[in-house]
Order: sequence, then structure tokens, then C-alpha cells
Amino acid sequence: MSSAAFALISPCYNEGTTVIRFLERIESETRNLPQHFEVIIVDDCSSDHTLELLKNFSFQAPNLSLSLLHLRFNVGHQAAIFQGLLFASKQPFSHFIVMDSDGEDSPRAIPELIRHSDYDIVHVVRGKRRESTLFKISYWFYKASFRFITGKRMNFGNYCMISRMIAESAVFHSFTHFAAFLSKQRGTRTSFTWEREKRIDGKSKMSYKNLLSHAFKSFVEYGEDLLMVFLKSFIVIMLLFVAAISNVIYQKFVADTAILGWTSVVAIGLLNMAIIAIGFFVLGILLLHVSHQKNPNSRTSIYDEVARQS
Repeated sequence: MSSAAFALISPCYNEGTTVIRFLERIESETRNLPQHFEVIIVDDCSSDHTLELLKNFSFQAPNLSLSLLHLRFNVGHQAAIFQGLLFASKQPFSHFIVMDSDGEDSPRAIPELIRHSDYDIVHVVRGKRRESTLFKISYWFYKASFRFITGKRMNFGNYCMISRMIAESAVFHSFTHFAAFLSKQRGTRTSFTWEREKRIDGKSKMSYKNLLSHAFKSFVEYGEDLLMVFLKSFIVIMLLFVAAISNVIYQKFVADTAILGWTSVVAIGLLNMAIIAIGFFVLGILLLHVSHQKNPNSRTSIYDEVARQS
């Protein structure tokens, strides 16, 4: 295998013939490129016939090979990406492309990714989404919240190309949300916009529940920033509490204009809010400490290599 070879990592779960059509698209778009690609499909313990279909598939193009990993139990999309990176990082690849296998991440963007191989991180920024208006509004709210808390834009997903340095960092540190993890990494980066295609089977798996889980996982990557929001909220609330108490003292003992009850209620309310904010802050610090002490993904492989095409 050439040291300049590219790993293409794609998780799948119960995709059936969809993943085969995805592989055929990969071959169509890359067979005339000079680079060698090893496509690593991570089967997330599918319960249908996906694994058998993959075992019977092989590329015809000489610059493409296929590795098939089967996870021993279902771990979810993000952890499946981690397992793929863990496997690929042990091989002498120079670059690592991560994309979904449902067809929305267009294989036609791969040649454009290759043209940006001088960068450590190349994001494929999503074009317009095809979901319902309500879903688009919910997704916009998530992106706005993410930017407010982290100061960074989340206008990209998993589809990207990363250098060996970033891949090794991902394996060493682990992650719960790949895109959010990449947004924190130091290194040269660039991006280009590419319209998302329709799912090959026409059915989107991104529900509102999945979107909410997606948001939670991205905020976990920025746990320290989220804690700072609670700490700043505590400071602001405490300043308001001191101001309210000072106003109570002034009106009661200096101006003699106190209105019975209302200032005390406001002060008590602010104090309760401050206690809640600092409570979240302390709890978050403890949880972060525990997560740093015990990383569940760190270098733990749970895959079996069931097929490999040289």
C-alpha cells in the first residue's frame, strides 16, 4: 500500500442495498483518479442482510480496495466513526475521508476534497437541507445556540477529509461528536460547499429525537465552554442580587419608600437562580473530571475485520 493512499471511512446500519449502491457511486467517481483509496465500511452490528451483501461486494477498479469491519454490538453513528478511524490509523494512510453511506454525502465531491489535500481539515459544507420547515427551524436554532455558547459556526457535518495528525488526535482523545471535535482542533483548515444529495432509499433517518441527541453530543465536546456560560450567569445573577438587596436597604432605611414584599421576592428569586446556576457549574466540573479520568472509547477496538479486498 502506498504511503499516499487515502482511507475512506463510512459507517452503516441496516442500509441493505443502499450501501451497495453507495459503493458503486464511490467507484464511479474515483476509478479514474491517480490516488489509491481503501474504503472502510463500519457495519454497526446491522440486524438485516447488510453484512452479507457487503461480504459479496468487491470493487473492479484497480485503485480501490474494500475493508469491512463488523462491530460486535451496536454503538451508534459517532462511535462507529471512531472505530473506523481507530482501524485506519493503524495503517499507513496519508489522509482520511469520513462520509455517510446513505448517499446524502455526495461521492462527486471526493475529487474536490483531494485537491485540498495540503490542509489538515477540509470540511464539505452542507448546501440547502430538504427537510420540513419545522425541522429547518429547529436545526437553525441548534446552530445559533451552538455559536452562542462556543463562538464557532456549525455549518458542516461528518463529511470531511483530515490529515494523519488530526486522525491520530481523534483516536487519542476520542469524541462523542465528530464534527464538533474537529471544530476544536488546531491545524490548517478550509472548506467548500457541496449540495447534499437525496438519500439513496429516499428515507431520512434524522428525526427530531436524533437532532436533539445530535445537539447534546456536540455540546459535550464543548463542556468547558458550557460550564463558563453557567459561571457567567451565576456572576451576573449575583450582581443583580446585590443590587436588589442594596435597593431594599436604601428604600427601607434611607428613602423610606419601600413597597412591602416585592423587592424581597425579587431578591430571593435571584438568589435561587444563582444557586441553580452555580449548582450546574459544580456538577459539570465533577462530570468533566470523571469523563477525563475514564474515557470509554480510548483505543478500545470492538470490531472484527470480516473481509478485506487487497
